[in-house]
Amino acid sequence: MIRFDYQLRSHGWAVAVVANGGSEVSIRASYLSDALRDFVDAVQSLFAAETAKCVWEEEPGRFCWKFRRDGRQCFVEVFQNDGDQAIFSADDDLLHFGSEVESTLQKLLDEWSEDLYFKQWGYAFPKEAHQKLRRAIQSELSRRH
Repeated sequence: MIRFDYQLRSHGWAVAVVANGGSEVSIRASYLSDALRDFVDAVQSLFAAETAKCVWEEEPGRFCWKFRRDGRQCFVEVFQNDGDQAIFSADDDLLHFGSEVESTLQKLLDEWSEDLYFKQWGYAFPKEAHQKLRRAIQSELSRRH
């Protein structure tokens, strides 16, 4: 199972912690891109597509998240600066991973509110992406029952 957490830090900076049973990696994101929205868009697209990816810009460098779905399973890999070796690689049930991301979004919104999130991050809270993810999770739950 993959654990995902996302925290706003100083103005325009955030950090995600992604972990599975054997490893944990902290991944920074800067205001150069709307990292969380791009991430949530990629995760929710996995409910309909087989692959997705997003890039988090950093100063300097970048992190590339690559996602793949095979049936109910999803595979997550993170690469730094276009490297060939993943700094994180794990798989999980897509419904569990999507729910983990959705829970993190809700926790972030509860903690910051949309206005404070915008002031701290510089981009609006990804409300539309959050709603799409919720709908994708609900659709998947309906399919499975």
